[in-house]
Amino acid sequence: MNNGFLGAETRFKKPPSETLVNSAFAYELECSRYVMKGLSIADLAHVMNLSQDEVIQPDVALALIKGLQDVHLRGTDVIPLDPAVGDSYNNRDKYLQSELPALSGYIHIGRARREASTLAWQLCCREKMLNVHKALTKLVATFNDVIAQHHTTYMADFTYLQHAQPTTLAHYLQGFQMPLTRDLDRVENALKMVNQSPACSGSVNGSQIPMDRYRIAELLEFPAVIEHTRDAMWAPDMCLDLMLPLNSIMTTLDRVSEEFIVWNSAEFAYLELDDAHTRTSVIMPQKKNPYGLAYIRGQARALNGTMMSLLSCNQTISGQPDNRLYAYGELPRAMDYVEQCLALFEETLRAARFDKSQLAKAAADNFIISTDLCDMLVKHAGLDNRSAHKIIARAVRNALENAQTKLTLSAVMTAASQLAIVLPAISQDVFDEVSNIPSLIMLRQGVGSAHPDSVKSLASKTARRISLAEDYANELNFEHFEQRFLNRVNEYIAFLEGQCER
Repeated sequence: MNNGFLGAETRFKKPPSETLVNSAFAYELECSRYVMKGLSIADLAHVMNLSQDEVIQPDVALALIKGLQDVHLRGTDVIPLDPAVGDSYNNRDKYLQSELPALSGYIHIGRARREASTLAWQLCCREKMLNVHKALTKLVATFNDVIAQHHTTYMADFTYLQHAQPTTLAHYLQGFQMPLTRDLDRVENALKMVNQSPACSGSVNGSQIPMDRYRIAELLEFPAVIEHTRDAMWAPDMCLDLMLPLNSIMTTLDRVSEEFIVWNSAEFAYLELDDAHTRTSVIMPQKKNPYGLAYIRGQARALNGTMMSLLSCNQTISGQPDNRLYAYGELPRAMDYVEQCLALFEETLRAARFDKSQLAKAAADNFIISTDLCDMLVKHAGLDNRSAHKIIARAVRNALENAQTKLTLSAVMTAASQLAIVLPAISQDVFDEVSNIPSLIMLRQGVGSAHPDSVKSLASKTARRISLAEDYANELNFEHFEQRFLNRVNEYIAFLEGQCER
């Protein structure tokens, strides 16, 4: 009889079928690289907590913790992975049975497999989410660096890929930076959610085994516990809290990447990507394809599917395994992809070369000031906006019909006359101020406008947010959590050794 599976010779008479093993079990085992180390930490913390609550004797705890520590230090690669055995938890359990045959059974006291797996998954997710936070902070800072170089780089803003109004490259890029800055808040909220301990929940409604939930949370550097034990085991909203900021980040990266792909084309030529972030064509030697940006675009779309998958899986009832089974691998993998895309776009943005003359050429399109001419008529001629709009639209029509590329004050006056709209005299100086792009940009005085002072003010606020984000990451410092945890394990081993010597 095959004794390698959980339940052999007890509830079950025969092992799982080969079809089940090669499908569901094999899929579940794919997440091992994300949760196996966390399972090891969860085991050590659980046994230490049981020992402190005097559920197991000091000599048993000492031998078990030393054995678990030894296994942990060997690394996760030493544990064979066989889908016939089951998931990551079962494969680890089988290995521990061979390494610690007289002791490994104590690990399961008062704890479901689901709890250990959930805890391991949260340990993984909080570390990876902080990595996303750091990469996002770096990109927001790089935007500030690039923005600072382009306060007077004039360009045509777009709607529907048509010239809309004149602006600066600094202001335009800042429009992509702002949602990424808000994503820092979203990521930090997600970290707050995932950084709560589910440990010592029993199965779903607690346990009669005495276990201090706050002590184990402190040991694992969780600042809080998910208080309700059944909720702690499923917390379906946690997956969504983690996934939403990832999708939000990728939405902005996709938008700006798509823009840069267009800008990198010969038809626009606003931007040249560095060789390091492109790829040659196999057949067309002259090409330099924006492959890095295309990769980001593809990942953004793929992660939309991941979001819908996790949303659907977490709509089940009665603690179905869908809630976590698909999240154990998909969410950490999504975090890896987003971290990669953030790093890739940060490099791409920093190394890209913007063609100021080509951007200025587009800004010189005289029709691009049409909206501002409407505003001029409102301000200086006392017209309502609808009348002003009609006049300027007619002036544009006249110019196009006469193959003219420039609007003049006389053309505006003629259009008003054609529409029988009485237009008070407008001075040439007022018209010229609106027609000159640098002076026109300086007329934009509102908060968040393209005026250089407004852009700089917002950049200063962003710089302060970057500093707060860096402080936040340094305070959490999950990068060195494992070493701090192992130090506490050693301290507790020394304590137990002292007890056992008495």
